[in-house]
Formats: sequence, C-alpha cells, structure tokens
Amino acid sequence: MLATGFVGTVAAIVLLTAAFLSEGPKKGRLIAAVLCCALAVPGSALAFGRLQGPPSVRPAWSAPADQPAQTVAVAVWQDGETVVRVRADRFDAYRARTGESAWTLDAPPRKSVCAVSPAVDGLAAVGYGSAPAPCDQLAAVDLRTGRELWRKDGVRPSAIELVGPATLVALDGEQLAAFGLRDGAPAWTAAPTAGCGFRALSASAARVVAVEYCATADPATATGTGTTWLRAFAPTGAAQWRTNLGAENEPATAAVLAVDPPTVRLTERGNRGLDAVLSFAAADGAPRATIPVSSADYELTSLQKPSASFRLRPVRPVAVVGDLLVAAAARPGELKSTFVVAHSLTDGSRAWVRKVDGQVRAVTAAPDGPLVAVERGRNLDVVHRLAGADGRTVERTDLRKASLYGTPWLGRTDDRYVFVQENGTTYTRPALGVPRH
Repeated sequence: MLATGFVGTVAAIVLLTAAFLSEGPKKGRLIAAVLCCALAVPGSALAFGRLQGPPSVRPAWSAPADQPAQTVAVAVWQDGETVVRVRADRFDAYRARTGESAWTLDAPPRKSVCAVSPAVDGLAAVGYGSAPAPCDQLAAVDLRTGRELWRKDGVRPSAIELVGPATLVALDGEQLAAFGLRDGAPAWTAAPTAGCGFRALSASAARVVAVEYCATADPATATGTGTTWLRAFAPTGAAQWRTNLGAENEPATAAVLAVDPPTVRLTERGNRGLDAVLSFAAADGAPRATIPVSSADYELTSLQKPSASFRLRPVRPVAVVGDLLVAAAARPGELKSTFVVAHSLTDGSRAWVRKVDGQVRAVTAAPDGPLVAVERGRNLDVVHRLAGADGRTVERTDLRKASLYGTPWLGRTDDRYVFVQENGTTYTRPALGVPRH
C-alpha cells in the first residue's frame, strides 16, 4: 500500500508536468491538471499515513478518577480478564474488556494494606496494619469474587510471596513463615542465619529465594561492612543452597527480580560499591552473570531509582524474559530512556540493543516476548511486542490519548492492553483499556 501511494503521487506529478508542457487547447490542459491533482492528493495522503505507522487506537475505557485526591495505588493484580488496582484502603477490580467494576473490597476498619503478594490462580495474599505500626494481620483474597477467604492476627508480614497456588510465604518479623493460601494453616518456618537478617524475598512453585545480610561480629571492623547472601529453600521449607553475592558493604538496594533463574538487583552502600544485576544457577546457586547498571555505552536508568511506582509491588521498566534481562536504557548523560537493552543472564553479554521512537515507560515480560510501552509525545504512545531473540517488533499498537506518565503497570489480555497508574487523580486515569492491533 505504501508503494501504491508513492507510485500514484509520482505518476500524478509527471502527468501534471506533461499537461502544462504539452501543446493543445488551454481548456484541455486545465482539465488534465485537475485530474492530476485528484490523483496526487489521495496518493500523497496514503503515502504520508503509511509513513506514520499503523492507524492509532484510542482507549476503549478509562476508570473514574480516584477519591480522595491524595490516594495512590500500591500494587496491581491480574487474573485473566480481571485487573485489580490495590490501594491502601481498598481493592478495585475491573473487567479488562469493558472497564466495568467487577467488585470492590474495603480494607478492615482503621487498617491499611501494608504488604501484597503476587496473584496466582485467582488468589492473592495481603498484610494489614495501622500506620505507622508494622503489619499485624495476614489475609487471603479470592480475586474472582472479591471475597476475603481468611484473616489472622499475630503475623507481621513485611513481604509476601506465593509458592505456587497452594502456599504463601511471608517475611514474618525475623523469620520466613509459610501458610496454606486457601485456609491460612501454618505450613513451615525458616530462621535466618545467626547474626543475620532477611532483606528481600521472592518465590515460585520451584523454590523460595531470600537475600540475607550478615553484619560483622568484629567491633574493630569498619562500620557497615558485612556479607550479603542469597539463600534458596524448597517449597517445603528445606534449605537448598546459600551463595555469597560478593558485596563488602551493607546493601542499599536488594531486590529479587526473578526466581527462575535467580536474579538479584544489588546496590552496596558507599562509594564505588557493587551496583549490578546478578544471576545464579537455580540448581546450586553458582554465580552466572554480573550485569553492571552503568557501562560505557548505556545506563540502565530504570534500575537507578530504588523507589519505583507501586511501592508494595514495585513496577520498573525491566523484565526477566527466559534467560534475558530486558531493560530500558539511556546513553550516558541523557535523561530519557530511548533504548531497550537485552543482556544474557547466562554470561552477562549484551544480546541486542533496540532504539525506540520515544521514551520507554514500561517493560513487561510476556510468554511470547517482552512488551515495551513508549511515550512519543503529543499524546501519542506505542506498545511494541518484541522478539526475544533480536529485539525486533513483531506486534505494534499505536495509542492516542492514553496519557502515559511515570512508570505504569502494563497487562495484556487476548484483545486488550490494560494500563494502571499509581496516581489516578491528576493528569492520568487510575486504569484504562486499549484495543490491541
């Protein structure tokens, strides 16, 4: 179609020139000129339109603005066609296709949501507390009905993960504590090494992974030194392995980005400390790759801010897709992330680099490749589905008037992209659905 537009435009120009240069009655030449213009206008429009990319789509729905104005979301769940926006005081579930309210659930009176698990098979777990005190309740929610399955006092979950569809594990004070997801029955506990404490937690159906920091016991050693470990447990709570992360000082940022393969984002306190993404072998914890956040070519800017959107389940423009780390990046000295960079989690080598037509706002893992949301400006945005092997675009959806700001949560269904914003009270809506091309 693009070639047709160009051919029509060129042919019209040639005919127009010939009409004026040819001999014959003035009236005949005028008629020929009009016909040439009639060919040139649609041909040019078609060619220009194709150069701008596929036709853009507008949001099919958007959720009403938050009330009160200071409200922000702290996490997001997705269960098939249902997307749940988690606030400190309430859960709002939307139908991804229509934006209709599926259900709402209020937090207990005078309590706030203070810890959130991911969602698995229509179930999720939360912690409740009375700010600024720590969490003191643990509960499970059925995402298909909006019903609380159970709630128990006396648990202090600062982090919650799911070990498959049947078990949750919480960082309960100083220990890891597992419970049945459907009934809350205690399953197992695991204590940190003596003199150490857990700093971060993640889990899958295969294993539980926790970052453990051990301060030095020698008072003559400089303040802040110690050892940071990665520990793995079986779904039953049995210890599997423990590996040194190689940091010499206390971590300022420690986050488990993936469990399969185990992947950790670690930043040491102090100058010139370790600031990298580390990956390990799932079987025994052997080190595999070290990917610096800052290199001579690119800055993985999405990883430089420890305070990401949705504070209880942080959303950063970075994803682990199979054995690749896919992240937004910028040239050194530039503020906007206009590149997507993929590194191998096997050996740390750079697999590919892709420049995009705007600023990267979100990177999300999907079974068929990473999804990248890009803000182009003038209220135009694009979602690319990239090929994991080489970063080329295999599916593209151009969005108009989606108003993407900050780092939105990006989800996908069979025929929709769903965006959820942390702040839905000013320039953005709490949630919106966009048809996929």
